[in-house]
Amino acid sequence: EEEEEEGEGDEAGPEGALGKSPFQLTAEDVYDISYVMGRELMALGSDPRVTQLQFKIVRVLEMLETLVNEGNLTVEELRMERDNLRKEVEGLRTEGSAASREVDLGPDKMVVDLTDPNRPRFTLQELRDVL
Repeated sequence: EEEEEEGEGDEAGPEGALGKSPFQLTAEDVYDISYVMGRELMALGSDPRVTQLQFKIVRVLEMLETLVNEGNLTVEELRMERDNLRKEVEGLRTEGSAASREVDLGPDKMVVDLTDPNRPRFTLQELRDVL
């Protein structure tokens, strides 16, 4: 009885795995669930129906373990893809900021630095008109 009370109070223990969200399960949680189920089945005795049920439960737990492992692999692949995309976006941002400094405006265009005291104040046409 003392061991059961300790296990129930500990969220990381075997019983804690049953309280988790299905999306948070790990392979260790499936093993903990298997342990809890096995303990319960042992308490029921050696009735042939219990033995048949035990084989079915083992098969379901194996399938659950496979799904959990595949889900964890998918999550890891998505994290890796996310990290790669972040690096790519960062690279594009640095290239974009470097390219924006070298803007090609095309013909008949001029870039003027407004902080330059010697910048042109009038257009060429305005100077012609004044002269």
